[in-house]
Amino acid sequence: MVARVEKNQRKMRRGAGTKLLAPTILLAASLIAGAIVLKPSARDTEAVARAPQLVGEFDQVQVPVPSKLVPIGTRLKDVRFTRVAFPAHQVPSGALTDVSPFLEAMAIAPLPANLPIFSENLSLTSSSTNPVIERIPDGMRAMTLRVDATAAVEGWAGSGSVVDIALIESERTTVVAERVKILSAERSVIPVDGSTPNVPSTVTLLVTQDQFLAVSTAVGKGKITFALRSSRDEGSWQENTFSAPSLHKRAAAEPVSVSGAMIDAKGRKLVLVNGRWSESTVVPEGFLRGAGTEAKSE
Repeated sequence: MVARVEKNQRKMRRGAGTKLLAPTILLAASLIAGAIVLKPSARDTEAVARAPQLVGEFDQVQVPVPSKLVPIGTRLKDVRFTRVAFPAHQVPSGALTDVSPFLEAMAIAPLPANLPIFSENLSLTSSSTNPVIERIPDGMRAMTLRVDATAAVEGWAGSGSVVDIALIESERTTVVAERVKILSAERSVIPVDGSTPNVPSTVTLLVTQDQFLAVSTAVGKGKITFALRSSRDEGSWQENTFSAPSLHKRAAAEPVSVSGAMIDAKGRKLVLVNGRWSESTVVPEGFLRGAGTEAKSE
């Protein structure tokens, strides 16, 4: 009987121990799971470190720019502006982001379209707002002439062009000035552009003091006209004056006939003109060329 009681007491102690151990194990498992959730792994930490960071260099700045080319002498209040978004770090140093303080200023240099403008290219003073004055070097002068379609070469002799000026009288024509630059045409300093230029009624010329006196004197003696030349041409006229008697002489002169050409032993170029050999700077087209032998027409 005693043995059976002791056996039952041992079973009761084991059951109580098992009941106490189960909550303990469950609590420990919960703490471990919480620790796993709360503590970030090394991989998670690295991913956070590599995440891109937004910085201020990508901020956009609205910059006013001319919608088309602005010529010298134009007031900013007459310019049509549009706004272009620039990344803040790409806005050029000194570029204007607000043009309102400069609306009365005038451009003293061409302002390209769709590009920021700078205060250095603007002037609020009257001394630097004349686009013609800014282009007159020391010692030179500017003068204005009235022209028509013939004198202005149908308008091709416009701003930036280089011309020779001739005086046409009843009995002769005289070149009175060479290599004269046109500063403006019809009060515009914009160079001729396009296939149909406008014919100006007036042009302003850049001349030396001697050219000013010569042209001014010629204006009262006859008709003034221009001969347009290439800006690369630095040559001069072979004859500055041509008279009516010279015209008659040339009309009555015998026709020129080139019948042969040759290069002599000294390398000189010779042409056979009206039966006589003469030295020439070029050999006419259409003739064979050979050293020391006459070249006949091809």
